[in-house]
Amino acid sequence: MRFNVSQTTKPVTMERSNDGVTHLIDVSRGGIAVKHNNTLKVGDIVPVHLTYGDLDIHANVKIVSTSETRAGAEFVNIDKSLANQLLYLNIMLEADNNMLKTKLSSI
Repeated sequence: MRFNVSQTTKPVTMERSNDGVTHLIDVSRGGIAVKHNNTLKVGDIVPVHLTYGDLDIHANVKIVSTSETRAGAEFVNIDKSLANQLLYLNIMLEADNNMLKTKLSSI
């Protein structure tokens, strides 16, 4: 599930760096969308630092699509720890935004 960070109940933030990314648009287990200053190209590898509550994620993303101001990127070089952090981030976003479905929630 993709989460628009401007519509989440708690902020998902991305530390700014010198790679041309201006801010985070959305996040999912597979990747992110960002606004940029027209410097990113398809194939670029960009380090990202995401935070959500006490969750602190350092990862690399590969740019897979770009326009003048927006880019889509997928997480790359995912080890087990990073995969677990991304899964936890998505579970927390679903829970905090009342989207989490469980067997008990349907009773």
